[in-house]
Formats: sequence, structure tokens, C-alpha cells
Amino acid sequence: MRAFNLVLAIASLAPVISATCRGNSSGIPKPADFKKLESQYQKNIRATLGIDGCTKDTIRIRRSWDDIDVASRNDYIRAVKCLAAKPARVDKSLAPGAVNRLDDFTYIHINQTNKIHISGSFLSWHRIFIWQMEDALRDECGYKGTLPYWDQGRFSQNPLESEVFSNSSFGGDGDFLADDHGPYNIIIPGLAINMTVVRPAGSGGGCVTDGQFANFQISLGPTDRPFIDPNNKYGYNPNPRCLKRNFDFPSSTDFMTWDHAIGIVGAPDVVTFYWNMENNWHVKSHQFLGKDGLDLFTSPNDPIFYLLHSQLDRLWAIWQGQDLEQRTFAITGNRTFFGIPLDDAPNVPPSNATIEDVMDLGYGYTPKIKDGMPMTYSGRCYMYE
Repeated sequence: MRAFNLVLAIASLAPVISATCRGNSSGIPKPADFKKLESQYQKNIRATLGIDGCTKDTIRIRRSWDDIDVASRNDYIRAVKCLAAKPARVDKSLAPGAVNRLDDFTYIHINQTNKIHISGSFLSWHRIFIWQMEDALRDECGYKGTLPYWDQGRFSQNPLESEVFSNSSFGGDGDFLADDHGPYNIIIPGLAINMTVVRPAGSGGGCVTDGQFANFQISLGPTDRPFIDPNNKYGYNPNPRCLKRNFDFPSSTDFMTWDHAIGIVGAPDVVTFYWNMENNWHVKSHQFLGKDGLDLFTSPNDPIFYLLHSQLDRLWAIWQGQDLEQRTFAITGNRTFFGIPLDDAPNVPPSNATIEDVMDLGYGYTPKIKDGMPMTYSGRCYMYE
């Protein structure tokens, strides 16, 4: 009888054990139209394997945070914290506030912000940037997986249903601050004109106090301020503080939907793709997070940044993958933020970026835009599932 009862007890635990080990099966099912476009991309990408040493055995597969198992999620978080425990490598004369390896990446992002947003280099630059982060996690901290993505469309109507925001992952909103949750008017530094942007009111504003990054310490920034500090224009000086969020739910429910995702990956040309992606997804992804995750310059301070940009890269990859011959090197956009001259070159007129333009990814690495556009050659070997 005891043996029989033991079998029953183990059997009753099986669903719990299974649910704990597998991914999250909840959310809005992927629509047929999106599946079709995604499948075409995957088919076309697999047909390119064998070029430049990228094969079915070496290709890295990126998956949704909600589809990888608990052990993989835990290992990713461990590796991120590992980088946070390693000393910064950037020259302290350039970024006195850089404390750790995560700050190195934030510094590189700050340094190029007005050239790599709303510009022709945006997609390529960030593709290389998040690949560098994936490599750092693997090479410096022994991470065995790949960079996951935040699958916003699946959880657009209830974003907190995603494991991204669970207590075992990145945690949720910041504490609600009645006097500091927006709306905010901020001035973007480094442009030849004073450009004011409105940040919406959110549901938090304070420190993140749950999840694996509860009271996580950051140092660089912020630059999202109603004024420009001439002594610390880009937030390079030390400013130790907690990670903050300020969720804006309409950015998710009204924009990051499957319908908008289909409009992005199904766009007929690069211009339509870019602006659908920028207006309906990129801006809204950051805006949903708010506070540190929304700061134009220092948004990599929020560890969710890399999952957010992995998803943006996925959308670009699916769009490219409909016709790799015609779309891999398709480009649109200026060389600066909205084509606005920078404050150190105020008389330079707007000009269109080309794939031969040189980018700066830090530490003397200066690839051309075209170098960041392929997925299975030119130094990378990965795809999304």
C-alpha cells in the first residue's frame, strides 16, 4: 500500500515538475499570417547554410524567453549578473561612472546614440551590438545558450503574463511614486537644435523591487531630463542608483499587437518596414518599460534591453528573409537622428546613409553598415525560432 501511495504522490507531482521545466504556454496564439511569413524566413535562411562556415551544426538558434526552459532562463540571468560583477574595461577618462562590463556596453551605446537611432545604421548597428553581448555572455561568463527575445505580440493584452516580468526573471514595474511617474518633458542632448520629447505617465516610476534584478545597481545616466547638464551631458559621470521602471500599458495593448507585427514583417518595402517597426514597436517597447529602459542614451541599463532588441532584430530578420537577395542589404534613413545636425557639426546638412558607411562599435571596431546586415555570414551565424 505504501508503494502504491508513493506512486500516486509522484504522479501528482508530474504536472508541476513538467510545468516548471518547460516554457510558458500562455498568451495569444501566433496568427496564421505571421506563421507563414516566419516559416518562409526560416526556410530561406536554412537554404543559405554552408556559407562562411555557418552550418546546421554551428548555427545559433534564438528563442522567446517564454519558450526556453527554466534552467536556460536561470543560466542567462546568472551570466548577466556575472558581467555585472566584472570590472569595466572602458577608459575611465571617457566614462568615469563605468563600474562593470554591462556599463561598457551602455557607454558604447551612449557614445553613438545620435547616429544610431532614427537613422540608416539603426538596424545594422544594433544587430552587431546584441551579438557582441551574446558573445560576452558566452565567452566571459560561460553561458551556454543564445540571446532570447521578448515576444511582446504574444502578451500584448496582458504583458505581465510573460515570464519576462516574473519574479524568477526580470521582475515587474517600479514602485509607484505619486510625484514621479510622469508625464515628463525631456530634452535630447547632442543635437544642434533643442528637441523636446514627451514621455507618458506610467504606473510606477520607482525602483524595481521584485525579480532577479530587484534593487539592481546602475551607474551611468540618466540623460532623460528636462534640461541638459553641461557638466554631465551624456551621463558618463558616476551616479549609483537603483534600476527604475514605469510601465505604460497602452504602449503594449494598443501597439505591440500581432496585427502590427504582421504589418511590420509583411511590409512591401524597406521604408514601410522601417517606419512600421519604429513607430509601432521600437519606441513602444521602450516606452512600455519607462524610466531607465526608455532613456534614449542609457536604455541598456535595463537588462531587458537585450531581449527587446533581440525581438526587433527578429522582426527585421523575418522581413529580410522573405527575399534575402533583395532585402539583406536594403537600407533607408539619414546619418543622424532624424537627419538633425549634431551640436559639434551644426552646419552639416542631412544626408542619406549608405551600406558603405562606417559605424563605431567601440574599442576600435568600425564595421560598415553592410557588415551588420547578414545573419549567416559576415561574422554571425544565427536564426530565430
